[in-house]
Amino acid sequence: MREQTLWVEKYRPQTIDECILPPRLKDFFQAQVDKGELQNMLLIGGAGTGKTTAAKALCRELGIDVLFINASESGGIDTIRVEIRSFASTISFAEGKTKCVILDEADHLSFAAQPALRAFIEEFSSNCRFILTANYANRIIDPIKSRCAVIDFVMNKEEKAASILAFNKRARAILEGEGIVFDKKDLAEVVMKYFPDYRKILNELQRHSHSGELKVSALAGVSDEAIKQVMRFVKEKKFGEYRKWVAQNADIDFSTLVRAIYDRMGEFIESQDIPELVIILSEYDYKRAFVVDVEILTTAMLTQIMGSIKFK
Repeated sequence: MREQTLWVEKYRPQTIDECILPPRLKDFFQAQVDKGELQNMLLIGGAGTGKTTAAKALCRELGIDVLFINASESGGIDTIRVEIRSFASTISFAEGKTKCVILDEADHLSFAAQPALRAFIEEFSSNCRFILTANYANRIIDPIKSRCAVIDFVMNKEEKAASILAFNKRARAILEGEGIVFDKKDLAEVVMKYFPDYRKILNELQRHSHSGELKVSALAGVSDEAIKQVMRFVKEKKFGEYRKWVAQNADIDFSTLVRAIYDRMGEFIESQDIPELVIILSEYDYKRAFVVDVEILTTAMLTQIMGSIKFK
């Protein structure tokens, strides 16, 4: 088996103790490991906050058979009827233990599939448990929520501070283990910029340290000149120009671009249209979690701004 080169997988925690989680979450998961029992759970939180990692680590420590399904790829009724039924209806190879279905990104399940899943949670309760992860709880029907322990991965101020320190320490160890030259201030800047998305932090650290040195200059946000340029193209309705701008600046994080436009909107937009722009930015920031091609999403957002907003 070839060596794992993606840091996000290479350094994925294998046990609950290795996971960086608030004490209330770690204690909850560890109690299930200690008791050897598993509940049906719905893990809610933003992207990269450790939901899938915790689910996998929990099942690994319990030594149970797992069926992993990414619902954003296989979220239809056929997946529920065929794959899950086939897995959940058979006896576990681990004698005396239940099985577990991990439904990752379950908020992508179709509304036709969710009632079937609800029925399966009850039908196979003696033999199988279900762990669902989701970014948006409102996309999961209430009958499923009522059959699961709903675990919120959103952190309060104190939990965030502790988690930032813990992950900064973990990231420092990873960089040192990979032989990367770095400045502690630069590392802290990366962690703070992308927290609480642990996956994003690791991906950005790996991406910007390929030369053997962490270079934070490449992590800078959108420059003032870049924002002025793209907003000028949108104002002048030059679709081809801002489409080209989006393609040439594909390395800019979408959320960073949205935030930059939000912070500077008073410079470009008529005051009476600012509320409308805020709504547009909010809608596309939400849609980001459900799209594959961010370039198309960005171009669509700028096109809607062009058609709906009055510029100064």
